[in-house]
Parts: sequence; C-alpha cells; structure tokens
Amino acid sequence: MNVMKLHFTSLFAGVLVMLLFVTSLAAQNKSTLSDSTIETLSPVSVYALKGKPTHKYLKLTHADWVKHDAGEVLLQVPGFSSIRKSGDFGFDPVFRGFKWEQISILNDGGLTAHAACPNRMDPPSSQVMINQVEKIEISKGPHNFRYGPATGAVINFKTADPLFSSQKEMFGRISIGGESNGEIFRTEGQVGWRGEKLQLSATGSYSNGQDYKDGSNNLIPGVFNRGAINLNAAYLLKQNQIASVIITRNFARNTSFPTLMMDLLSDDTWLIQGKYQVRSASRWYHQWNSQLYTSVVDHQMGNGLRPTAATMLSHVFANTQTSGGRTEFQVTKNNSTIYVGADLKYEYANGSRTRSMLTGMMAGKTFTDTLWQQASLLRTGIFAQLDKKMGKYELSVSSRLDMVHARPNAVSAKYAATSTDLESSDLNPSISAGINRIFSPSFQAGIWLGRGVRSASITEKFINYLPVGLDAYEMVGNAQLKPEANTQLDLILAYKTQHTSLQATVFVSSVQNYISAVVDPTLQPTVTTAPGVRRFINISYARLSGFEFTWGQKLGRFFRNEFSATYTKGQNRELDQPLPEINPFEIRNKLTAALIGNTLSAYINLRHSFEQNRVSAAFSEKTTAAFTVTDLGLNISATQKMQVSVAVQNLLNITYKEHLSRYINATLPLNSPGRSLVVMASYHF
Repeated sequence: MNVMKLHFTSLFAGVLVMLLFVTSLAAQNKSTLSDSTIETLSPVSVYALKGKPTHKYLKLTHADWVKHDAGEVLLQVPGFSSIRKSGDFGFDPVFRGFKWEQISILNDGGLTAHAACPNRMDPPSSQVMINQVEKIEISKGPHNFRYGPATGAVINFKTADPLFSSQKEMFGRISIGGESNGEIFRTEGQVGWRGEKLQLSATGSYSNGQDYKDGSNNLIPGVFNRGAINLNAAYLLKQNQIASVIITRNFARNTSFPTLMMDLLSDDTWLIQGKYQVRSASRWYHQWNSQLYTSVVDHQMGNGLRPTAATMLSHVFANTQTSGGRTEFQVTKNNSTIYVGADLKYEYANGSRTRSMLTGMMAGKTFTDTLWQQASLLRTGIFAQLDKKMGKYELSVSSRLDMVHARPNAVSAKYAATSTDLESSDLNPSISAGINRIFSPSFQAGIWLGRGVRSASITEKFINYLPVGLDAYEMVGNAQLKPEANTQLDLILAYKTQHTSLQATVFVSSVQNYISAVVDPTLQPTVTTAPGVRRFINISYARLSGFEFTWGQKLGRFFRNEFSATYTKGQNRELDQPLPEINPFEIRNKLTAALIGNTLSAYINLRHSFEQNRVSAAFSEKTTAAFTVTDLGLNISATQKMQVSVAVQNLLNITYKEHLSRYINATLPLNSPGRSLVVMASYHF
C-alpha cells in the first residue's frame, strides 16, 4: 500500500493541511462552540479502569479487572502491541517500536519487578495485579522524567487513594467469567473495611486456561495458571497524612511457551510497597509523596515436555530482586506547579541453567551455565518538572540526572574473554520542554521536544550465551554499551465540540547509540545446535517516526463511534534496513449503542492490521499478512451493583497471526485464537 511508503515529510505536510482545515472549521463554528471545553494537551494519556470516569478519562472496555495480564489490557490502547511467546500469558508491551527497558512499567510511580526469565516469560507488566489498578497513566516519549529515565514510554499503573469514613463500613466485589476457546476460567474479588482512620482490604484473582484453536481449527498450546493475592492497609496518621503498606503475591504454574525452548514451570513473586503522603495548604509545599519498595521473583522453566528432552534435559532456576524508593515534593503557586525529588533503584539478577546429556558421547554429563553472572545495577537520580499556565499557553519542562553503576559479581570465564572492562558507570542527563496553545474553546495544538537517556539493562550488559532474542542465536552481553539517547519531537493537534473530538499526534525520534545485536563470527555458542552468537552493540543512529489519530463522534441520542489509526516506521540508519519488531499500520473502529437508559449497551469493534513487509533481514524477520478481526459485545447493568457482559471475539473466525507473535517453528506461527464466546459477571457490595 502507498500509505506504508509515506515519508515523514509528506506525513508532516498532511498534518499541516489538516491543521489549516481544522482552524478554518473552528473559526466558522465559533458561535456554536462556546459550551464545549477540551483538556490541555500533553503527551500523556490517562485511562480509567474502575470508578466513575470524568470528562478527562478515557474508559477502557468492560471487565478489565478480571484479566490476569496488564499487557493484554494495554492492547486496547491505540498504538500498543505486544510480543507474544505464549498463547495467553506474558504479553510484553511494545509502543511506537520501543520495547523491553525502553518502556518503563511502574506501580504508583515506583514499584516494579525485573523479569526473572531471560526470555521475558514474565515481563514487568505480567506482575501488575490489574484488579488493584484505578487508572493507567501513559507518558509517551521522553517527556516526563518524574518516575525515572524515559525513552519510549512510561506506563504508570495507579492504585486508588484510600477512603476513610466516619461510619464503619464494609465494601467489596466478586467477578467471574470465562472464554469458550481455550476453556479459560477467570475470577477475582475484593473485600475491605474502612473506618475513620483505617482502611483494610484483601484482593485476589485466579485464571487458568487450556490449549485453544485458531480460525482454521489448529490446536495451539495455550495452557496457563495464574493467581494473585493482595493485602492493603492505609492509616490516617493525622489530618492530610496517610501511611500505607501494599503486599502482593503473584504465582504462575505450568504455562506453555511453544515458541521458546522451555515451558514455564513456576513463577513466584513478592511485591511490597510502603507509601507516605502529606497534603498541606500552609507549608511551602502542597504535597509530599515518598515510598519504599522491593520485589523478588523466583522463576523455574524446563524442557521436560518437549521432544528435545529425549537427548538433553534442560532446567533453569533464576531469581531477580528490585528495591528502591523515591521522594517528591509538589509546590503549587499561582499558575505554576513544580515537582522536585530524588529516587534510587537497585536491581540484581542471578540464575543458572543445567544441561543433562542423555545420549551420545556426552551421555551422563551435566553442565551448568550462569545466566546473568549475578549482575547488579544501581541507579540514583534527581528530577524536577515545571508546569506553568500563561494565558492561552501552557509550558512544561521536565528534567533529571541519573548516575548508573553496573557490574557482574560472578564472572563467567567465557564472558570475560569477550571484554577487558566488566564494570561501567554512566552519567545520564535528560530534558524535555513543551508548549501548548489554546486557539479557541474547541481547538488547541502543542509541540514537545525531549531527549531521554537510559543505560543498558542487566540483560543487555551481562546475559551469558542464551537465546533471548528474536531468533535462535545465542546472545552475549556487552558491559561497555553506551547509554541509549532518544531525541524526539511530538506535535499534537486536537479539535473538540459537543459531538466530535479529533486528535492527531505526529512524532519523529532520533536514537543515538541504539542498542541492538549483531552476529559475531568469532564467538562460539554454548549449545552446538544454535546457529551462532549475537553480541549486543550500539548502533550509531536509528530513527522512528509515525502518527496516532483518533476521531470520536456522538451520532444522535444513542450511538457513538470511535475511530483510530496508528503507524510507526523504524529504520536502522547504520545498516540501512528496517528495525525489527515494528507493528504494521493499524486502524480500529468501534460503534457503540446505548439503549434503555444506558442499562443496555451493544458494540461492534473492527480492527484491521495491514501487511507488514518492512522487516529486518539481519534478524531473519518474516513478513505478516493483513487481517481484519471483528468483535461483537453486549453490556448489561442489571442493577446498580450487578453488571453482566457477553461478547463474541473474532466473530468471523478468521485465521491470523499478529506481527509481533513469535513462531513455534520455522513454518508454524503462533496464531491468535479463533472465535470465542466471552461471558463475565460482576457484583459490587
């Protein structure tokens, strides 16, 4: 398609034409738009999961809190996709072509977990207990540095603030649901108590599923078992001072990962977070927020159910730890809000792989390989942000400075032979500035320019001859990787009336020292069946560009239509070829009908993904065919406390593969599920 070949310059010109058109339209309709208002633009989107959404929130689809993977919930947001190695578990988010540590996944601005699987069976998003989340704040690009380094995006899953009541009361809910394709069962619930100074709650969830069928009736391995429990206590120390503790325990068992060499046997996670909040109108600050957190992940995987177990039995024990804290002051004066603070984050990764040889000349021998060489990474940072309103303009400036030190604590001799200097220290400055202009009550525009810098991750620095990438090549880290720096320009245009809302975002990103990997013929793989070894390196220059466009319409009294289009183009300028794992151009359209006084609503959702033929030859990436998926659903509010949802996903039962889903073998793709009936019921008390 011609649209897939558009250069950024022509795209930018098209947006300018649209700007002129919308400005003209706003001027022509000035007299009819006086009652409409729009929110100030910024590269931040907030999506409400629970509670009553206000005009500034975009509500996600029904029953999100019963999902077992936050990465799956993010797929509802235009521009997001996910790398899938399993049928129904471990959705690893990708946004605008950025992935892995280029995207920061956080709980309440701090708490996170490091994947304990080198292949990211358990990405940080899989450890988010989604039924504890009130809203998702997505900071797009390198423009918000309050929560740490930002290059591709910062995804902040926010829990609800505690509520206290002069009258003691109980609260809670129970939800249950299922999906026919894959025999998926889901349930979650919460029970709590609140009083004048104390709120206590316990939340739990459990999901499991079996193999599913694609649109051609092929059976796809998709077994998973996932559970979680959460305890939350908040205490009102004195007026406007709250201390809280949140403890979460996640577990996964016996989960199929058909695109990898092993399956998940167990994944056990503890996440502990303590928070202290002070609100004050009389002190020099308006709000002071501090928190300490820690997470521990223990992970096991093996190939016992694979054909390869007949010749070599492999087993991995791995664990990671992440600990840290942050403190932030918010100062509000006149039309300005200032955030200033500091944070610290410590990561540790350890693990080993045992290979027991069962046949051949090596029969009876066992080899043990270290995974990350007991590597550690310490990051300390300071940050400041200013948001200032100046009449019809709003200025935003965000900055931070990070000091990062990384080292392996138990070096493998084979890894040591690839590098003479195994420790690294980086000083990373990041800054962004943006300005927004309100032209009329219905039209505004904003432009942001930012530069975000991140140091290489533990995996990129210290992984020790393991196939953790797109193909079967073993990968080895590089302790002397330079920090990756993304300089990005975002242009945002918005037009809104009582019945129509349009928003267009164009971005262009220039990434210096882009972290990738190349085949190193001088290195020999640990396992002889691997085709070779890739070593992590810095690419001098990579470019990503694209757009997101959304259009919402209120059609008469009962109907609403939502349309979106997203596109990203990534180019390795050093090799002059496309970057790998970039999702294709995609359009979505959702038509919703609100009936019987909003007691009943029905929707039809269409998503068309275009062919992706811009693939990386260096990683032997395959093209992906275009497809269109149709979903049909019905939401019923039986009472104020009872909600029921029924949907048919992939209504036409087509056979399709998402571009970022991996292959089970060279010719067998990990296809998405065929037609499936989804039912969910929720009761609040």
